[in-house]
Amino acid sequence: MQVPPSTPHSSTSTPVWTKELLRELLLGNDICNVRFHVFSRRSKSRALDPRVLNANTTLLKSSSKYFADLFSSDAIRSSTMMNVETTDEIFDGIDLPDYGYESDSDLEDDTDIVVSSAPEPHLTTGSDGDNKHSDACVSTTENGCNPFQQNISDAVRSSSEGTLSLQPNGMLYALGGGRHIFVKDTAFQTWYCLLHFLYMGIVEFSPLRSSGPQGSRMFSRNTSQTPKCSAKSMYRLATKLGIGELRDRAFASIRSNISENNLLQELASRFTGRYPAVLEMELDLLLTKIASAPIVEGLPKLMERISEKEISHGAKIMAGFYTRILQKHYLSTRDNSSGPESPW
Repeated sequence: MQVPPSTPHSSTSTPVWTKELLRELLLGNDICNVRFHVFSRRSKSRALDPRVLNANTTLLKSSSKYFADLFSSDAIRSSTMMNVETTDEIFDGIDLPDYGYESDSDLEDDTDIVVSSAPEPHLTTGSDGDNKHSDACVSTTENGCNPFQQNISDAVRSSSEGTLSLQPNGMLYALGGGRHIFVKDTAFQTWYCLLHFLYMGIVEFSPLRSSGPQGSRMFSRNTSQTPKCSAKSMYRLATKLGIGELRDRAFASIRSNISENNLLQELASRFTGRYPAVLEMELDLLLTKIASAPIVEGLPKLMERISEKEISHGAKIMAGFYTRILQKHYLSTRDNSSGPESPW
C-alpha cells in the first residue's frame, strides 16, 4: 500500500490514505500493525492507567520524519526507548516528574470517571496486582486487531481453558500482534487526537483551563463524537514529532483562548517558558492589552514573582516586555520624527 508523503489538511472529505486503509480492511487485511500504550490518568504524584490505541505504520511513517525514523527497522534505535517485559513496573505508572509534563490537562484526574462506549469483556480476576520520550516493546503475538481502546489495568490473556483473566501489571496478549510501543510522556487523549488528525485531517481542542471553569475533565470514548484534547498538550506533541500543520493549529487555538483575563497566568506558566514562539505571542498580547484593568491590577504581582525568582523564564519576560515598550514608545517615535540629516 502506498500512502502519499504528506500530512492531512483541512477537508470535509475522508483523506485519500484513510480510504486506502479502509479498502485494505474490506479486503480482510489487518491494517493495525502497531499498538501504542499511553497513560490516561494521574494521581497527585503519578501518571497511571495506560490505555491502548491502534494504528498503521505506513500511514505514520508518511506523516513525519519522527515516525519514519522510529519504524525504519525492526529494532528501535533510541536511547529513550526500551523493551518492556510483561511484568515491567512502568505499567503500574510512573512519577509525574518522569512523565515530563506535570500540568498536562489531558490526563484525567484521579477522581474522574472515564466514560466508555466500548463493551467490557467478561473477565475472571486473577492475582492482584520535562522532556522524556517513549519506551517500547515488540510483541511476537499474531492475533488480530482489537477495535477498542482498552485499559491496561483491565488487561486480558487467554488461559489454557480458553477463559480470560487479569494478569499482574497488565501486558496485553489479547490485544493482538505487531509492534507494541509504550509512550510515557504523552496522555492517551492527546495521542488519540493525534491519530484522529492523521487519519481524518480533523482536530478539535478544549478551552484552556485558565479561560474559565471547565469542571471535572472527563473524556468520552463515544466514537460518534470527534475527540478533543488540550491545545497545549498537542502543541507540545506536534512540536516533538515535527508535524507543522498540527502544531500551527494548536498554536492558533492557544492564541484564541487568551484574553486580558488569563494572559498573565499563561505568561507565567512553565509551558510558556518552554516554547519561545508562545512566549513571543503572549508578550505581543501583553503590549496590546497593557491598559486593561486585569493587566493593570495583575502586572505588579507578576513582576514581584519574577523578582523573587519564582518564574524560571522571568528574565525573558522582562527583556521581551522592555524591548516592546522601547520599540513602541521611543524607537518608533525617534524614527518618525527624524528628518534629513543636516549637512552642517
